[in-house]
Parts: sequence; C-alpha cells; structure tokens
Amino acid sequence: MNRTCAAFVTLAGLTTGACHAQSPSDAEALTQVRAAVDGIPVCAPLVSGSWPIEFSAEALATPGIDALVAAGLVKRVALPNPTKERERVRIEPASTGESDVRLFRINDKSPPQPQLCFGHKQVESVRVEPDGGTGQRLRYTYRIVGAPAWTARPDIRAAYPFLAPLLDKPQLAREAAFLEKGQWQFPGKADRSGNGDLEITILFK
Repeated sequence: MNRTCAAFVTLAGLTTGACHAQSPSDAEALTQVRAAVDGIPVCAPLVSGSWPIEFSAEALATPGIDALVAAGLVKRVALPNPTKERERVRIEPASTGESDVRLFRINDKSPPQPQLCFGHKQVESVRVEPDGGTGQRLRYTYRIVGAPAWTARPDIRAAYPFLAPLLDKPQLAREAAFLEKGQWQFPGKADRSGNGDLEITILFK
C-alpha cells in the first residue's frame, strides 16, 4: 500500500479513503491497537481530585450531586460537627456506584483519585498517516460501550450533558501511536485512567 495516503481500516476489514486495498500491516495495526485499548474504562474525575471527598454541606448541595445521589451512585454522609459550625459532608459510593465509582492510582505511591466510570473503549477504526516528517503515526477511533443503565437517566443527562454525545457517536483518540521497530507504540502504553481523551469532570453543579 502507498503509505502517503491515509488508510482507514474498519472492524469489518474494509479500507476507505484514498487507498483501496488492505495490506497485512493494516490488519496488524488494528490488532495491535485493539489489544492495547479495548476494555479500558472511560471515567471522569468525581467531584474532587483527591480522596476522601469532604466539603461543606452547602458546596455539595447541587443539582449535579443530587442526580448522582438519586441514581444511587453516591451518598452524602454527615461528618462529626462538635463545634456546631458549618456542616461538612463526605461523598461515598452508594449501592449502584459500587461498581462504577473507583479510586484510580497512577502508580502504587500516588494518591487515589476518585473517578466515575461509564463504559469502556472499543476500537472502531485505525488510520495510518504521515507524521509530518519522514515517519508515520496512527490515529484511532473508538466507541464507548457497556454504558451502565444510570447513564440514560434524564436527570443525569441534564446535569452532565457531555454524556450523550460521548455515548452516541465514535470518539477520535487524541494521542497518536508511532511506529518503532515494526510495532505501534502508545504514549504511556495507553492511558489506563480512561479519561486521557476527555475534558470532563463530575463537578459541583
């Protein structure tokens, strides 16, 4: 295949765009990307970048947090208040959220980061293109699959409008992979935090 064109290879094994024939290297690229990416959970930072999540009751009395509570994802737990000053509340996972709220660590020594996960990546296509120099880079698109039932709740969709477009159409990964010794190498070996492509946060709203 002429590598000056951008080959677009789908899961159905078709090639579209300027190239019309699929080469074994295209199929191998798709296999490599799927092995590295498929199954990565897609998550958003949950309220705070650190754990435990403890703020004033006033700060956590928002429609966005209300929607998470109503969906059974989190619960507000009042903290001891012996001085009777401003009430403080801790956010903890609730029954539904036990499988979708997680504490992510970049490594064993890093502090836990609370996240809310709403599906996982499934690679849909890859595209090999020039990298602007003498080499090549690979971009891929993916869908978010396995979304939990709570993502369809009207109150959740209203509070977090980024969910619908993320779940309803393919997403283009920001990070490109680069060819090294015949293998596509991903920055950080693919982001296992699951939100490297996204600019979203489940925040106070």
